[in-house]
Parts: sequence; C-alpha cells; structure tokens
Amino acid sequence: MDREEILAALICNRVTNYTPIQKFALYTQFGSTGRILSRMGEAESIYHKPFKINGERLRIEAARERAEWELGFCRERGIQILQIGTRMYPEYLAAIDDPPLLLFARGSIGLLAEQLLFGIVGARKASNSSINRAFSIARDLSRSGLVIVSGLASGIDYYAHKGALESGGMTIAILGNGIDVVYPKANRDMYEAIKEEGLLLSEFPIGTEPLKYNFPKRNRIISGLSKGILVVEASAKSGALITAGFALDQGREVMALPGKAGSDSFSGNNHIIKEGAHLVEDAEDICDLFRIECAGSGDNKSLPFSSLECNILTVIGDDLVSIEDIERNLETPVSKIASALTHLELQGAVVQYPGKHFTRVYDHG
Repeated sequence: MDREEILAALICNRVTNYTPIQKFALYTQFGSTGRILSRMGEAESIYHKPFKINGERLRIEAARERAEWELGFCRERGIQILQIGTRMYPEYLAAIDDPPLLLFARGSIGLLAEQLLFGIVGARKASNSSINRAFSIARDLSRSGLVIVSGLASGIDYYAHKGALESGGMTIAILGNGIDVVYPKANRDMYEAIKEEGLLLSEFPIGTEPLKYNFPKRNRIISGLSKGILVVEASAKSGALITAGFALDQGREVMALPGKAGSDSFSGNNHIIKEGAHLVEDAEDICDLFRIECAGSGDNKSLPFSSLECNILTVIGDDLVSIEDIERNLETPVSKIASALTHLELQGAVVQYPGKHFTRVYDHG
C-alpha cells in the first residue's frame, strides 16, 4: 500500500462535515483520496463547503502530522488499515452506497473473506429470554459455519458475540468509537476475547469517543458486511431498527423473532415482520433461508441464565429488591434463590447491597 495514499485516506477520514456518502462520491469521482486532497479546491466546490475537522478548516500540514501519528500508533499496536479499493477491503461492504473510506482492523482479517457473515442485533436492556435466544442462535449458527457480526454493545450484542465464541466459532465486532477505545467499559473481557479470537473493526479515527451520533453510522457497516440481519428484540425506537433499515436498503435479508402482541419491547420486531421481514424462531429457520445445513441446537445447560435466574432478574427489574421480596414473588426456597443470586453476581448480572438487597446490571444484558 502506498504510504501517501494511506496518509491521505487518514486525513479524509477525519473530515467531520462531510457524510460517508459524500466522501465516497468524491472518492469515486477523483479516483483516490490523494487526488481529493491534491485537488481540494475543486473537490470542495462540488458540495459548496470547505473540508472541516470538528468545526475547524482543514489545514493539510497539521492534518498530515496527525495522520503520521495515527499510522505509527496503528503499526505499533498491530492495527491494520483496510483502505477502500484495495484487496483487503471487504468486497461486500464496498458495494453499498456509502462505504467507509477505510477501516481499522484488529484481529483475524481473514474473516472478512468468509462467505456467510450474519448480523445479530437488539436491545441493550434486553429481556432475559431474549439474551438466552441471542446466545443460543449465535452459538448454533456459528456451529453451522456462519460468522456472527454485531456491535459489542451491552445486551443482545454482547451475548451474540459470546454465543459465537463459546461454540468455538468466530465473530466480528463493529465499534461506534475508535478501535483503541473500549465501550462499554464493562465489556472489556469481550473486547479482548474478540481481539484474540475474532475481529474488531471501526471506521472512526484513533481515540474517537463513543459519541451518540457515531452509532447509526456503525450500524450501516454491521448490515453492509452481512448477508442477513436478525433483530432479536427491539422496541419501536430501538437502534436495531436502524440496522434493519440499512439492511433493507442494501438488499440484505432481514429477519426478526416474533414477540407477544402489544409488547413494547417487541413492537419493533412485530412492525418489521408486518412490513415483510422474515419471521424466524431459531437458527434452523435462518439456515433454511440460506439453504445451508444447520448443525443443530447445542446443550441448553450452557445458556447464560437458567430458568430460575431469568425469573429472579424479572422480579428485580430496575429496582433495588431484597432477597425476601424475591422469595415471596417466586415461592422458591431461599437457599435456591441465594445460590442463583451468587451465580448472577459472578456473571456480573446483579450487584448486592447491604441487607441482601440486589439490583440488576445491564452492561452484560
């Protein structure tokens, strides 16, 4: 890869007042990021605005210095830069309307050449049963040869990655921040596991914090890499529906698990099913859509939460609840509840406070 072209791509990548589709249009018209910068006045006249970085006019010398630093940072830490138009850049992603000019990659980039990448998305504050289903579907699809793509968020994303890795399969995490930034911090264990056994990807410059408006951009990459998308649990305002919308625009297969009629938590799922998304219930349904053999369900004893643990988490909800309250609601011996709570604490799913009061933690579900 030509060093000057990499530096030009890093500079263009930091321009914040141009959308991904505008940047790609300029790249298509000029043929390279280097030519965009060498003919900057002409490029800026197309959209009638100067290139800016966080509100400040782009200054080539300062931007080049930053790009040199960014390139050195990546080389020191084994972060690869995949530039559009090169052999390593994922072909499937390059075909969407607004592909990123580059991707920062950490891990097994060979996964991008796999034939079946499949996205699993859903709520951060997901129900216990949805967490179990995300885990088991990702596990079974991985055993069937699919690579699971998700966003390393809490809830559904976390357990989709976990199900893939615990089955011995592979997973790709698309970040809404710089590839060197771990978010949420509670997911550092999964970040490190994917770095070693899967692939981390980000289009955002090194050091970029997890700003709210980054995540819709991130979502188009989840769908853009994937042959299909599964929405596990989504309300009407869930970011998972943004991913599903991108997937539809990109010509991907969109699937959703059905929810109970009138359920706010599944209103997004039911809506997109009515709009034409495939209703699926398990990994076998998904394999059938892709006409591949399903490896079959695994041992459900390995699910994140047992039936009792699901019931306990439902009782706790978003409140501070005593062990006596849990016992009254479940009519289960306190010894079994105490054992389950200990396991939930070890998983990081609940936190205990004085007087044996518990609250639920949503970082991992």
